[in-house]
Amino acid sequence: MVIFFNEAVKMPWEGKPSIYSYIREQGAQADGSLPDDDDFWSDSPIRWVAGGVDGAFGHHAEASQKPDEVSELLQLLAKHARKQKRSTRKALYNKVVAADIGGIIDSLLDEARSYPGLDPGSIFHEAKWFAEHAAHRNAVKFGIALLGLFHNEEEKELLLTLGGHEEFTLYAAVAIQNGMEQSNEVLFELAKRVHGWGKIHLVERLDPASREIKDWLLRDGCRNTIMNEYLACVCARHGGLHEALSSHHIDTALFEGATDIIDALIDGGPAEDIDDYEHAPQVLADYLRLAKEMCSTVKHLAVMLNIRDFFAQDEERWAARMSAGWTEQLRTDTMEANRAIIEQPEWSGKIMKAVDSSHSIERHYATICAERLGVDIWENLYKQFKENPLSDSTLFHLMKSDDPGRIGKLVQFAAVNLPLWEIASGPGEEMGFGEQYAPHRCLDTILQSLDRFEGMGAELVIAGLNSPVIRNRSMAIDALEGWSADAWGERIVEAVRQLAEIEPDDS
Repeated sequence: MVIFFNEAVKMPWEGKPSIYSYIREQGAQADGSLPDDDDFWSDSPIRWVAGGVDGAFGHHAEASQKPDEVSELLQLLAKHARKQKRSTRKALYNKVVAADIGGIIDSLLDEARSYPGLDPGSIFHEAKWFAEHAAHRNAVKFGIALLGLFHNEEEKELLLTLGGHEEFTLYAAVAIQNGMEQSNEVLFELAKRVHGWGKIHLVERLDPASREIKDWLLRDGCRNTIMNEYLACVCARHGGLHEALSSHHIDTALFEGATDIIDALIDGGPAEDIDDYEHAPQVLADYLRLAKEMCSTVKHLAVMLNIRDFFAQDEERWAARMSAGWTEQLRTDTMEANRAIIEQPEWSGKIMKAVDSSHSIERHYATICAERLGVDIWENLYKQFKENPLSDSTLFHLMKSDDPGRIGKLVQFAAVNLPLWEIASGPGEEMGFGEQYAPHRCLDTILQSLDRFEGMGAELVIAGLNSPVIRNRSMAIDALEGWSADAWGERIVEAVRQLAEIEPDDS
């Protein structure tokens, strides 16, 4: 009876570390994890990066319309504020943890400002308690958001610590904007600490009020771990890229920052792109003028190739650009400047050197440039694959070859060195995310190209047909559809028959 009673009154945060203390203790070693990860993601087949859910839905979806949930939360908050007790805090806490906080927080704050019976002193105290002591991320977000209803300069350390974790940066940014006199300086301080969704939220909110902020936007502001495309146009405009590149000489950091911004503007994507940027003609012309002396790495070359593709886009798109600042003469001149850089004879040697570099970023750009310029690096990549058979990115480029001899050598090596007996554990409904599925992803990369090589890699196909990862089975079947029936062989025919009987995915 005592045990039952204790369980009944136990608070949901008791016996668990507070998220604030966890983040503070991690310090510079922060890796994006949170102590409630297992509980929070228990019903999800994938785990988003820190801040990913709020970031993606905030940029690409409408806010949730859940007035009943907002009303119930405010009622519980008001009840607890009138007379703070463990039981009312528990009820409020449990409701917050289960709520769609990201979808309703704006509506909740709007209504809270005029909601009857909310004592400011009590609400501020509760907001701080949730931010400091909650063991669940939704509860921490709730606390941070409520702090934004008040002047909160005294809570700067608390908000910066929590905001330094990408899961909470958006909430901290809004609270800082709403509650601090010198909010822009604090946002800038926080922006230099984060690198993913948090950085995107902060750069979007930064006022380029000083030369220091503008310089940072151009040199470091665009680069993030999600997509540079989200911030490219913001940084170009707010940093004054067209003015900065008009100089005869610029520093290396500015050239690198401009390279990232221009590349992302040309790639386009989820935000404004090169055709939305009003200074694009001048910026590209000045960048290519400066690149004549400063373009020196395979990354720079990769961007030059993207610029070449931009100039080669269809005439319908260029007709529209002619009314937005471009002229035929400017297009011709910039195309010629771009071509002259790409055709410099030293690039082949730089590509070959970079392909064998110990730096993965250099290898990445070298591989891209080699494919687009026709530099043969297949044997270099094959050597790297033999040293690391679980490198699916290397495999992806190797499998682009049309040479049956090369593909045959690769498939033979993979059949011996991939753990096919582990992969072929039986069909399931796994998505294949996570480090434990690295061999499955490598197999997938090979299978998706085997339809071009009839009869090659039968052992890999059979392993794919018996993999728990849905995509492996799908790619194995796609490969077989590209072969004639005579090339299947009895073992594959039997494997397909067995799979038809036990396949768990109806599609």
